[in-house]
Amino acid sequence: MERAVIDKQCGHIRSPGRLALATLTLVLSAPAGVFAQTSDKALAEQLFRTGQELMSQNRFAEACPKLAESQRLDPGTGTLLNLGVCHEKEGKLASAWSEYNDAATFARRDQRADRVQFAEQHIALLEPKLSRLTVQLAKDADAPGLEIRLDGEVLGQAALGIAAPMDPGSHTLSASATGKLAWQAKIEIAAGPAEKTVLIPTLANAPAGSAPGAANAPSAKGSGKAQRVGAYALGGLGVVSLGVGSIFGLRALSKNKESNEQGCVGNMCPRDAAATRRLAKDAGNVSTVMFIVGGVALAGGVTLYLTAPRAQADEAKPAGAQASLTLGPGSANVELTTTW
Repeated sequence: MERAVIDKQCGHIRSPGRLALATLTLVLSAPAGVFAQTSDKALAEQLFRTGQELMSQNRFAEACPKLAESQRLDPGTGTLLNLGVCHEKEGKLASAWSEYNDAATFARRDQRADRVQFAEQHIALLEPKLSRLTVQLAKDADAPGLEIRLDGEVLGQAALGIAAPMDPGSHTLSASATGKLAWQAKIEIAAGPAEKTVLIPTLANAPAGSAPGAANAPSAKGSGKAQRVGAYALGGLGVVSLGVGSIFGLRALSKNKESNEQGCVGNMCPRDAAATRRLAKDAGNVSTVMFIVGGVALAGGVTLYLTAPRAQADEAKPAGAQASLTLGPGSANVELTTTW
């Protein structure tokens, strides 16, 4: 005997067969987006829970992508704050700083004072520790169709000259323009606090018939040119190193004088002056190393240049070399980039 089902809303009796047919019709007529949205929320929740579990195990490199995908599927300030904490623990302070700022903005909109306070506290703690990168454009380097990319993302010209927070590690900076050879450089960002400036050079003209924005790669015929570019690179490194050595040498002299004024006699210093004398010694050590590096690099550059084979095919002006300087507390890092 067929069991009857009472439909209280409609006030009549339906057989199970008719009820099933009606239910199926209702399901099929529902918008597909409803099911996709429900599925996304469920997956986002599972990803969030998995990310939190991995964080509790200090497995931040695995946890952060889970939380990021959860945030993409179902955005929320709670997930965003957790993602910020994860990136902070992972050492990606610029990402964490950005996420805390976004979370604070959304929390103010939602009138969640507790979350605003949490985000602002972490922002204040992170800002003095951030590494920052400033990208600058060389004089006359602007060209029709110029496009600058940082890690594959277009960098608007309004961002040039701005010290933007960056996560420590390796990054790629590139530039291309109509009728020009493309330029690219690998940039290493040190753990903060640190400042780094990279100059995008004037792009060389592309040879006739080459693809727009094609990279200027060295050929087998360009061994002499390649050696001379190496010579320019070493020469640039030498000049920058000597400049850094001079800066730290002057700092060493200044701090040594200051420590003497604070009561140091020879190597004997009062407690208050000992820290100043240590700064003087550290600066002196850096200065010595930089002068050694500079002298060796200049000598190597001259040797490479004088021994480079010359041929007519090598007479084109090389794209050049550039150096960038990163200064941190008591340290200096010189990075040289050559372009072809």
